[in-house]
Amino acid sequence: MADPYPSPPVKTNSEGNPRNVGFELEFAGISITKTAQIICNLFGGSIKQNNRYDVQVTDTELGHFTVELDARVLQKIARQDVFDTSNLDLEEGSFRKSVEEMIDKLAMSVVPIEIVMPPIPLNKLSRLEVLRRALQENRAEGTKASLVHAFGMHINVEAPDLRTPTLLRYLRAFLLVYPWLLSKLNIDISRRISPFVDPFPERYVRNILDPKYDPDKAQFVEDYLKFNPSRNRPLDMMPILGMHNSERVQQVMKGEKNRPRPTFHYRLPNSRIDDESWRFTEELAYWMVAEQLAEDQEMLQKLSRLYLVRDRDTLLSFHKEWAQTIAILLDLDE
Repeated sequence: MADPYPSPPVKTNSEGNPRNVGFELEFAGISITKTAQIICNLFGGSIKQNNRYDVQVTDTELGHFTVELDARVLQKIARQDVFDTSNLDLEEGSFRKSVEEMIDKLAMSVVPIEIVMPPIPLNKLSRLEVLRRALQENRAEGTKASLVHAFGMHINVEAPDLRTPTLLRYLRAFLLVYPWLLSKLNIDISRRISPFVDPFPERYVRNILDPKYDPDKAQFVEDYLKFNPSRNRPLDMMPILGMHNSERVQQVMKGEKNRPRPTFHYRLPNSRIDDESWRFTEELAYWMVAEQLAEDQEMLQKLSRLYLVRDRDTLLSFHKEWAQTIAILLDLDE
């Protein structure tokens, strides 16, 4: 019997295999080494420490996990080892160790630890819920634990296929349900004011929702890059566009990391790891609202036209009113 999970309307990819999903979870309160050991205890595998901010758990029964402190500067310091390149003669266990511990403590108070989980079939999602429970039992802290915790959970959902009409439908559907998602997920103020999930420019939204917009692959990529030269969107399309034109995407990214992969990189949810009632499947279920709409082409066209008219005619509180409209027309529980 298959594990219970939020069921998408399209369950397989273009090769006929079950679609995969992966999670990237940010949190505080547990050390990197302890987090890696929790993963190893649950799923087996081997722990490889690249540096004190980057640990890999390989060959687990689910695949490859990465546990890292999500801060590029600290990663760079750890890789280069500033003490070894500064010509300072410091005895091991003395000043050097004290400085490293001070840096670690300061960093971990404001920078999240991140677990990058391997992709697994959507219908096997409960295998990852045991990790959620273990992190909760070890008092992991999520977004609400501190005013400076702009922590999130990113969901990488494999696309049904990479055809431009498919990607356009799914992006349209997400843009239409975004105001509803924003209201339902109660996105923390620390994340709203941070640049990590900046909303799509309204001009781009209107362009995408225009029924006459029918781009080929090259135009679809170029239009996205023109209005969104950043990964900081609630639905980051850079990884999936990198499958079409990795070189062009990297030109716009200007050195920022972007690994091409056939997934929608959904970045909106808070990290609620310290809420015992929270489930990974709960966040995935919200995403599935967009998937259901993407596969209902009649409703998708109807809502796109309605959005463009309402957005033009409504001067105040448009997004709040639109969230209510989506809830009513899609028959979503309030």
